[in-house]
Formats: sequence, C-alpha cells, structure tokens
Amino acid sequence: MRVQVIYGSRLGATRGIAERIGARLREDRLDVTLQAASGAMPFTDADAFVIGSGIYAGRWVKEAADYVRQHRAILVRRPVWLFSSGPVGDLAMRHEPVEPKEVGALRAMVNPRGHRIFSGALDRGTLDGSTLGFAERLVAKTMVPEGDYRDWKAIDDWAAGIAREVARIPARRP
Repeated sequence: MRVQVIYGSRLGATRGIAERIGARLREDRLDVTLQAASGAMPFTDADAFVIGSGIYAGRWVKEAADYVRQHRAILVRRPVWLFSSGPVGDLAMRHEPVEPKEVGALRAMVNPRGHRIFSGALDRGTLDGSTLGFAERLVAKTMVPEGDYRDWKAIDDWAAGIAREVARIPARRP
C-alpha cells in the first residue's frame, strides 16, 4: 500500500513530525513518500494520504491548505488523515489546543478519518533566513517559548493507528 505524507512546515518542526510518521508507517511495510506541500505533486496512485501543517496565527501554512483544496477530487476518494503542529510552551501544553481555522472547511472537502493536533517546537536558530515575515519573526523571538514540546510517543501511536487502518483497506486496482 502506498501512503503519501505531505507537510507544510516553515521552521522544520512539522517536517520532523511528518518524517516520524513516515518512518513509523514504513515499520509496517507501507510504501511511504514524503514531500513538502510547496511543490508536492499529486500522487494519483497513492492508496492513502497523511497531510499536516504547522499552525501560525491560528492557521495552516498556505501551501498545505492549498494542496488539500487543489487535490480534493483525489483526496475525497482516498483515506486521508490530517494533523496540525503548533502549540508550544508550558501554557499551551496546559490547555486544549484550538483547531486551526481551515481545518473545518478542509474536513468538509475531503472527509478525513481523523485530525490530530500535536505540540510543536521552536528553535530560534531557525528564524533568521526563514520564510517568516518581520512581525512573525519578532513574535517568535520575543513571545513564543523556545523548546521542543513534541510528544513523540503520541505521534508514534497515532501513526501506528493509521498503519493498522491502511492495512485493512482493500488494494486499489490500477
């Protein structure tokens, strides 16, 4: 079974989650392709999709949301899982994460089997030279706590659940 993992990541934390999901799916002998949403090709031969994005100002990265919108005709006919990465810091960890603004509309478009929000990470060393605008960099440098808050066990468990579901999906005919 072929699984396409697509991610939108501006500073690398979401890419790390996508890589971990891909590695976990490969442990179950799934054929995984991992690609950034900016420039990802539509994989019409994929049996399932996992699509994720970092959260910035309560929204998905534009390229990730655009990927879902542009390829919804394929995605609606395949099993899809969505994930978001973003809350960081002790305060964010103590509160229930808020679903990004686009996810409701994306859910209506492609009917995913699930959406999961994972805590993110911030390494201030990645800010300079990033695609963040001046104001976003200023906020990240002064107001967002630095550190890695990703729960790798929760990510692994979620990916293992996806692998179990994909294993039950009948193979598509070419």
